[in-house]
Amino acid sequence: MTDQLVGFALFWGVWMVVPLLIDGVTAVAYLSAAIRAGRNKVAISKRKPLKAFPLVSIIIPAYNGASVLPICLKAIREQTYPGSSIEVLVVDNRSTDSTRSVMAREQELPFDGTISFISLPYKGKAGALNAGIHHSRGELILNVDADTALAKDALYEMVRAFEDDRSLAAATGAVEVFPPDRDPLTGEEIEVHPLRNAIAQAEFVEYYEGFRIGRQYQSQTNSLFTLAGAFSAFRRDVMLRTFMYDQRTVSEDTDLTFYIAMKFPEMRVKAIVDSVVFVHPTATLSELYAQRVRWQRGQIEVAALYPELERHPFRIRGISIAKSLLVDHTLAFPRVVWTFLLPFMFLLGYPVEVVITATLGLYLIYVGVEALYYIVALWASEGEPRRRLLSLWWIPVFMPLYRWTTFWFRFSGFLSALREPKQWQVRDPLSESYDSLRRMAVVALTFLTESFMPKLAAIIGGVVRFR
Repeated sequence: MTDQLVGFALFWGVWMVVPLLIDGVTAVAYLSAAIRAGRNKVAISKRKPLKAFPLVSIIIPAYNGASVLPICLKAIREQTYPGSSIEVLVVDNRSTDSTRSVMAREQELPFDGTISFISLPYKGKAGALNAGIHHSRGELILNVDADTALAKDALYEMVRAFEDDRSLAAATGAVEVFPPDRDPLTGEEIEVHPLRNAIAQAEFVEYYEGFRIGRQYQSQTNSLFTLAGAFSAFRRDVMLRTFMYDQRTVSEDTDLTFYIAMKFPEMRVKAIVDSVVFVHPTATLSELYAQRVRWQRGQIEVAALYPELERHPFRIRGISIAKSLLVDHTLAFPRVVWTFLLPFMFLLGYPVEVVITATLGLYLIYVGVEALYYIVALWASEGEPRRRLLSLWWIPVFMPLYRWTTFWFRFSGFLSALREPKQWQVRDPLSESYDSLRRMAVVALTFLTESFMPKLAAIIGGVVRFR
C-alpha cells in the first residue's frame, strides 16, 4: 500500500509541480520585486518636481482611428505636463474611414501645444512611426497608440524619470485596461455581457500584474523584454542611433528593445510604473487570438535575430532569450499534454474518480498560484486600481481558464512562426480554416478543369479515334 501511495505521489506530483515551477516561482520573484519597490516608495514620493520641461514629441500611428482618436487626444490635452512643451504628430497610413475629418475637428480645439497630421501613401505601423520620428523635434520621442488614453500625470512622470536618470535610454509606461462597463470618453455606464465582462476584467488583472509587478521586476534585473507598443519613450539621440522600427518581424517593439539593450549596454531600459496609459479591452475572442498569436510569433522571430542574447537560462540579470523560451515553451509543454491526456486517462485504466480528482487538483493548484499573484498585486496597488482589484475578489477562480485559453492562442503563434509567412494582421482559427478549405477547393477545381479533364478528354478522344 505504501509503495502504491509513493508511486501515485511521484507520478501525479511530478506533473502537478509544473505550475509551481512556471508560475509559482515567478510569483515569488514578483513578490520580492514588489517588496523592494515598496521600500523605494518613500524616496519616489520625495522626488523633486521638474524645473525644466523639455519638448516631448508624441507620435500616434493611426489607421481607421476615427472612433478612438478623440479619446487619445483629449487625454493629451488634459496632461499636467505643460502643453507648450508637447508636440503631437498623428501619422495616418491610408485610413478608409473619417480619420482625416476627425483630425480637422481635433486641431481646432484649444491646446497650448501643436497637433500635426501626416498622411502616408502606404500602410504599416512601423513606417508610420518612422515617418513621425523623422518629422519630430522633441528631446524625448514617445509612441502612443491611437486607441489609448494617457493618465493625467503620464507625461510628467515619464519625463521626470528621464531627467532623474541620465543613463535611461528608453522606457515603457504601465498599461492598464479601461473598465469594460464605462464609456472612456463620456464616463457613462455600458451594459456588458457577463462573460465579456469576465474576460475584460481578467485582461485588466493580467496587464496590471504584468506591468506594475512583472515589468518592475524586469527593470530591477535589467531584463525588460519589450518596450510596449502602446506607450514607450526614447531619448532622441538614442533613437536616431538605432534602425528605429523595422518590419522584419511582427513585433517591431521587441526587436527595437533587444537592439537598444545590445547597442547601449552602458544605459538602461526600464518600466516607469507611475506613468500609466489606458487601453480598451479586447473586443472579441478573435481579436484576443490575433493579438496573442502576434505577440508569441514576434518573440520567436526576434529571438532568432539576436543569438548574442542567448545567455544561460537561469541568469537573473540581463535579457535571456533561453530563459524566456524555456518558460514559455519547454516547461509549458505539460499543459499541452494535460489538455489532451486528462479526458482520456480512464481509457488507460484510471478510474473516472481519479481522473476527476487529478483535474480538480491541478485546477486548484493554478487557483492558488493566481491567488498569490492577486495578493501581490493588491499589496502593491493603491487608489482606483486597488478599489477595482478589491471588487474582483473572485478573479483567481476565473484566471486559470483565461490563461489556459491565452496559452493555446500563444502556442498557435509558435506554430505559425514555423509554417506561415510573416504577417502583422492575424485572424481567428475558424476564419483561417474556412479560407484554407476554400483555397483547397479552388486548387482542386482548377486542377480538374484545366489539367485533369482536358487530359482525360484527350485520352478518351484518342481511344475513340483509334478504334
